[in-house]
Amino acid sequence: MRLHIPGALVCPATATHFCMDRAGLPQSSTLMTLNTEIIAHRGVPREARENTLASFRLALSQAADGIELDVHSTQDGVIVVHHDPVVRVVDAMGVPRACAIVELNAATVLDPALPDGGRLPTLESVLEMVQSQAAVYVEAKATGIAEGLVACFDRYPQVRIAVHSFDHRIPVMVRRLRSNIPIGVLSSSYPISLTSFLSGARPDAYWQSAELIDADLVREAHACGCRVIAWTVNDPDHARALIALGVDGLCTDIPGALRAALMRDESA
Repeated sequence: MRLHIPGALVCPATATHFCMDRAGLPQSSTLMTLNTEIIAHRGVPREARENTLASFRLALSQAADGIELDVHSTQDGVIVVHHDPVVRVVDAMGVPRACAIVELNAATVLDPALPDGGRLPTLESVLEMVQSQAAVYVEAKATGIAEGLVACFDRYPQVRIAVHSFDHRIPVMVRRLRSNIPIGVLSSSYPISLTSFLSGARPDAYWQSAELIDADLVREAHACGCRVIAWTVNDPDHARALIALGVDGLCTDIPGALRAALMRDESA
């Protein structure tokens, strides 16, 4: 069983572990062993509203190695954490309606209270809270967001950050702006040739739907120098099977429970 030690990244081609400095460059550590990273998918959505500070705080309390979240940019360039491209706001007539985040200023987007009394967090507020406690995996959900992301990242050099997206152009643009930021590409299909699929973006991580991962896919990703992160993995038996295949990270809605199940295996 491979378990993660917080702060470690794996170089799949050599199965060597590294600590990542803020420049994004791996630093070898002799204290670390082969591991599988537990990444909290939007926090702990089964226990707290997804993509909120409360959910991320809970993920940290459950010893998540990484936090995955979704971001959009407001009209005035503030990066907010939210999955959907729209939020519900109340218009001048008092009627609630769905509006695109990109068409609203930050004050309007951040003002409406969520049902639990909280508000949508900014990416900056999440980075301020996380600090060095976990890696932050930012899924960019909208085009034209790369410059705003790197400006935000620059204010938090102590936070380990990576960017991924289904729109592979976004993480590539982030890397052009800041070559030290690790990037990933998302996929929900099984490519005919993974090598060809990865060749354009040359990502550091390949985020693949867990149901589509097999030994050949992991082997080819590692041969391309990519870590493999499976999403979304909530069943311990499935997690064990993926670990046996050599997957490097598990993105899960239940980071605490999944870690506990894997720790029981390790101590048995």
